[in-house]
Amino acid sequence: VEQLGDDLSKIAQLYKIPTPAIKGLGDTINYLDDQALAKGGDIIDVMKRIGGQADKIGYQNAAAYASTLLSLGETSETAGTSMKAIVTKLSASEKGTKKFKGAMQELGLSTSDVQKGMARDANATIQTVMDAVAKMPKDKQTGILKDLFGLEHVGQAEKLANNMGELRRQIELT
Repeated sequence: VEQLGDDLSKIAQLYKIPTPAIKGLGDTINYLDDQALAKGGDIIDVMKRIGGQADKIGYQNAAAYASTLLSLGETSETAGTSMKAIVTKLSASEKGTKKFKGAMQELGLSTSDVQKGMARDANATIQTVMDAVAKMPKDKQTGILKDLFGLEHVGQAEKLANNMGELRRQIELT
């Protein structure tokens, strides 16, 4: 109980959740634990790992991303690290590498629009990028995701891109 309280307090600070709203955080995590294959403790671990990028996606969306990746077989470590990388790289799209910019162009997306979108509505922007990847031929998806997020995050990004229905279902649950 003490550990749970400490973890929820840390998440509340990361996601800038006011103290009276912490109960909503606990309710969100508990509901996802009941409705998906992910366990509450793992969802909390992923949310903590997302770290400094947390406030861009909000606690409910972060919980949904965490639960989705965990439900698709990821560990809390890989899910958290990959979500942090996805949010960070999309938030700094205009500073991306040549390969990153080429992949964005191949998806038909503007680095400027994506970067601005991440500041306005990061969740919708991530979904736009993942939807664009999902529309690409399967044999091109891995290469595009590698150029966008790096080799170490390809598997997690592919799971998101190819399971957007499950992500949206879990966002609805929150």
